[in-house]
Amino acid sequence: MTYCNRHRLTLIAATSLVFFGTMIGGATTAQAAKETCFPAPKPVMSLGFGSRYEAASKSRSDIDEESDAAVTKALKPIDKFIQDLSKQVSRASAEKDLVTRRLYQRCVIDNVYTWAKADALNEMRTPNAKLSVPSRVGGIAIAYAEVRNQVPGLGDKQRTIEAWLLKRARETVYFFDNEATKGAARNNLRAWASLAVGEVGILTENRELLDWAIMSNRTMIEGASPDGSLPLEMNRMRYALHYQLHAMTPLVASVSRLCDAGYGKGGVDLDKLQVMARFSIDAVKDPTIVQKINGKSQTIKPGMKANLSSIAWLEPYVALSNDLAVEKDFDAFRPLTNSKLGGNQTALYEGRRVSCTITAQN
Repeated sequence: MTYCNRHRLTLIAATSLVFFGTMIGGATTAQAAKETCFPAPKPVMSLGFGSRYEAASKSRSDIDEESDAAVTKALKPIDKFIQDLSKQVSRASAEKDLVTRRLYQRCVIDNVYTWAKADALNEMRTPNAKLSVPSRVGGIAIAYAEVRNQVPGLGDKQRTIEAWLLKRARETVYFFDNEATKGAARNNLRAWASLAVGEVGILTENRELLDWAIMSNRTMIEGASPDGSLPLEMNRMRYALHYQLHAMTPLVASVSRLCDAGYGKGGVDLDKLQVMARFSIDAVKDPTIVQKINGKSQTIKPGMKANLSSIAWLEPYVALSNDLAVEKDFDAFRPLTNSKLGGNQTALYEGRRVSCTITAQN
């Protein structure tokens, strides 16, 4: 009997025991499933909005309050969906009971399937919508990836989900290669696109997408200054450190996940990535480091504790680099979480070492 068949029989037996046990207590398996999941939100099909910033702001650092609120409102249903998915992933990783864990994981699958079946996010009507959606596609893809191989018998659901993600990833590549402005094609938005495209490439074993993500990450790192700052983000005036961290989040996660999947570092200079990471953390502790570069006081409040979601990428970074000095800096603030990276990063990476040796073939 194969491992997969033995695993399936074990799961069926365990599920049956829980079913009879809950029937005795007056509950049902359906009720148990409902208690471990959240209702699938209505799929968001279309987005179309302008910039968060004033039209005359060349540095994109002057917020247009009305437009900013409109963008946040438009993206809120998607962001809430991703937050709920990541919570389910985190609950599953912490759950000791196999049957309950599978319910959490299947909840993620079923909810993503609902959006995939509807072909959600298929109409991005403005350039700013096209810039915003890749990070959301990446967040959904990572949540799905964290549970996919744990739930047996996905069949058509897996095919539907991955075909949908593949469409969104290819649209992202086309946009950034052909339509994105020169700045957006190289800044934090490109890093978020790279994370999404790379994750879909891993899921579908698509070499074209994988190579695009690897190339994007390498270009981002090569473009960093010798001190580890990202020039395009440093130009964002008082938001410079905010966007430095916003770029490091997907960049580090993407490199780590590609390495972890066996695709190697793809030419990425890991020594320079360490310089970038240490610059970022030093600046979080003391934002005047960035102020000395661009002359502007930063919006980021100083200190690790005030920026926990923005430094959650440190978990995959330490797993990738074994930089124990940086780990010591944030150890007291664990667990670190970020919904677009799959939730609880400490649970996913603490104590692990990610190898960048090439092992995957496709």
